[in-house]
Amino acid sequence: MDYTSDGDSELEAYGSDTYALLLSGDIKVMHDGSSYKCPFCSVGNGDYNIHELLQHALSVGAAHDQEAKQKVDHRALAKHLKDEPAKSHSPLLRPIIMDPQPPQHKRDELFVWPWMGIIVNMPSEYVGKSANRLKEHFSCFHPVKAHHVYSKGFPTGNAIVEFGKDFGGFRNARIFENQFEKNGYGKMGWQEKERRGSEPFGWIARADDYNAPGAIGDFLRKNGDLKTVDGVENEEKNKNEKLVASLSSKVIEKNMHLEALECEYQERTVSLQRMMEQREHQLQSYSQELQKMRQCSVEHTQKIVDENKKLRFDLQSMTHELDARSKELDELAAQTDCDRRKLELEKQRKLPRRLLLASEVHPIMGEGGGRNATKSNHLMLAEMEYQKANENVRKLLEQQQKEKETALNNAKKLEEQFHVKHNLQLEIKHLTGKLQVIKLTPGNETSETGKRIAELTEELQDKIDEMEYTENYNQGLILQEKKAAVELQEARKFVLDALQDLGGQTSDKAHVGIRMMGELDSKAFLNVCRKYFPNDDAEVESVKICSKWQNEIKNPEWRPFNGKESEVINEDDMKLKELKEVYGEEAYAAVVTALMELNGSGSGSRVPFPELWNQREGRKAKSKEAVQHAIKLFKASKRRR
Repeated sequence: MDYTSDGDSELEAYGSDTYALLLSGDIKVMHDGSSYKCPFCSVGNGDYNIHELLQHALSVGAAHDQEAKQKVDHRALAKHLKDEPAKSHSPLLRPIIMDPQPPQHKRDELFVWPWMGIIVNMPSEYVGKSANRLKEHFSCFHPVKAHHVYSKGFPTGNAIVEFGKDFGGFRNARIFENQFEKNGYGKMGWQEKERRGSEPFGWIARADDYNAPGAIGDFLRKNGDLKTVDGVENEEKNKNEKLVASLSSKVIEKNMHLEALECEYQERTVSLQRMMEQREHQLQSYSQELQKMRQCSVEHTQKIVDENKKLRFDLQSMTHELDARSKELDELAAQTDCDRRKLELEKQRKLPRRLLLASEVHPIMGEGGGRNATKSNHLMLAEMEYQKANENVRKLLEQQQKEKETALNNAKKLEEQFHVKHNLQLEIKHLTGKLQVIKLTPGNETSETGKRIAELTEELQDKIDEMEYTENYNQGLILQEKKAAVELQEARKFVLDALQDLGGQTSDKAHVGIRMMGELDSKAFLNVCRKYFPNDDAEVESVKICSKWQNEIKNPEWRPFNGKESEVINEDDMKLKELKEVYGEEAYAAVVTALMELNGSGSGSRVPFPELWNQREGRKAKSKEAVQHAIKLFKASKRRR
């Protein structure tokens, strides 16, 4: 009954086909007229005799490390060579493995290590030839090397076959020895037979061979040592234990490294979580700050609207007052005409008495008419001056309103652009981080990942372009803000000129006035001069000293500051130290204040200049305060008229 599997059946059929091809001559084994080749091997072909080729086919067919088809082909070749024998010119033993089990041996028996086999009485056709032929002949025993034994430079007809250092090589060497012993060509046969013939003998090298004199003993002593199987086993065991210990140490080291990586991963995770929490906190703070800014902006806008309403109400009140004044002027003009007509009528009634009262009537008429004409002229001039002042105030209010609206709009735009810019920066950072994560993540080299990277790169470039556009737009807003600041400065100059026309500079009790920045007051030096001069001379000397230090302040080469751009007074300056020692703290403070005022103006000049000043709080007056004060002065001047 056939219990073979389907795979075995296929291999048998394949071997039958190969055998049929060999019989038909389709597969050639004859290399030339005197040698053979293996048609299934690509290495070492073309130098076999028929016995060598048969031995090669048998060894490959019985090998455990060959592929199944390779073994089947070589078995078919061996069958073909057995069925059609040829004459062999080689009496060398043809190894056929019948029993792969090695014989038993004593554990304390000494062998030559690395394991070696000895071949003596080799056929003459192998003597002095290539050792590879000998190795190929015994390839079924898996030798490592083959060596011819020489004595004084001449071949002895003996050979040494090496089988390696491991126990697999020892097993192959014992099988090699067993193969020779089964046919009676072992070591005992070599020692017992008197007529040995032409057949070779072989056995595994032991201590007696190692210590024997002659070429074989010399070769063994030169290339090997004596060891027991237990000794080799212990060495292998020690080597394995060292290897296990080394591997265990490496495993422990790898585990420690893995633990370190896990700790680092945990730290990175905690750090990332902390960063995400900080980011959320920053976003929340930013949202709150933005909401606060919006609320402040709304309140500021409402405040400006209320101020504009108040200014509009004041303007309307002034307009009504101007209308009432104009009406009053019209009534005065009408009254003047009425008085003139009455005088004419009176003149006509008193005409008969003209000659008598001529000397009295004419002076009266001249005096009354002149008085009315003068009054009318004054009224007309007052009206023109009032209208001019009203027009100036109206223009000032319109300009102030326009500048406030421009500044408010610019502030809103800057706030919106700041919000947009911040969001763009966050998006760019987010996209950049996401892109870096995708690029650095292993195993993401797919087409979808590449497409995703391209999309993120394009989106990132769009965000960068948008941020550049926002930057340019912000620069434009900043320029507009600077322009608005210049216009506001011009408006302050206009208010300053208006206050000068209305007499704001000479009023010491006014809430807002004009102060000459950087100008010294001689009173700061008067108290010191009174200690050394009489009262009249003290005033003159204080004025001289004040003028001298005013000229020192105007000198651009004198810079008693720390650094070129610093606004900190250098207290070690020689002139200031001399001033403080001679004239005291009050004069020193006055000069320092004047220097700081001129240095803070930003013009680079040391010439005193007028500035709107809040005299109650001792600071620069706001534009709103100056305009309100101008309106107040205008109303007061109108009441005086």
